[in-house]
Amino acid sequence: MIPSFVSIIIPCFNNSDTIAETLLSVIKQSHKNFEIIIINDGSTDDSEIVIHQFIKNNSSFTIHYFHQINSGPSVARNLGASHAKGKFLMFLDADDLLHETYIEKATNILINNENINIVYANTEFFGIEKGLWLLNDFEIISFLKYNSIPIFAMIRNDIFKKVGGFDTKLTFTEDWELWIRIIKIYGGVHKINETLFYYRKREAKNSLSDNMHTNNNSDLSRLYIYNKHYDFYTQNGLSLTSLINENIHLSLYKNKIKNKWYKKIFYFYKKKKF
Repeated sequence: MIPSFVSIIIPCFNNSDTIAETLLSVIKQSHKNFEIIIINDGSTDDSEIVIHQFIKNNSSFTIHYFHQINSGPSVARNLGASHAKGKFLMFLDADDLLHETYIEKATNILINNENINIVYANTEFFGIEKGLWLLNDFEIISFLKYNSIPIFAMIRNDIFKKVGGFDTKLTFTEDWELWIRIIKIYGGVHKINETLFYYRKREAKNSLSDNMHTNNNSDLSRLYIYNKHYDFYTQNGLSLTSLINENIHLSLYKNKIKNKWYKKIFYFYKKKKF
């Protein structure tokens, strides 16, 4: 049997320093029946030069290149998907890496389980932070509270088209909203309990304005997602009141633990003689 054709869509915005490494991790895959679709999202660095050089040096692979004015990753991913010919889709950020067996193992799950529509795996951080990112097994209640499915999940192309692709009104957690649409209509999520993806952690933005901007985007995105999928949340027993109350209890619990820890440290140093 010929392995299923996979479309790997890579949005790129000013990733000239990382995209060649990302592309290299794709062409090293054990599953060779794929196409790469790169969307240059209005980069102002040397991304285009790096991409064209990579394509030239790897002409035996099917690599498509498109350029758009800067419109954000959701628009770029939708554009890439509109050109995709694969039975399965995977969205890969231009600074992350794949384990060489990820596509093979993810496609095998989808091929052998018609009721599965989303497949993902555990992840390892690299860059300024290292260690395992052990993503939760899928469970609908916890998933609706906090997204546990990363952007690199592999999905069925026909299902992606049926639900309408990424919601371009979102610039934050847009993948979470897409997964919710797929799950509430079609269901079918599988996590591979192996580390098959490498997520690059870049230098953190720690200024007050950066943190406020991120928190504000997160809040607005969550509010938008909750309003859009209000019926699905309430069907699963997650009213807005219950979510707020849970966060309040969680905050109080964390403060309680923090205070106990602080007291132990305080008394330790108080009794210690130097």
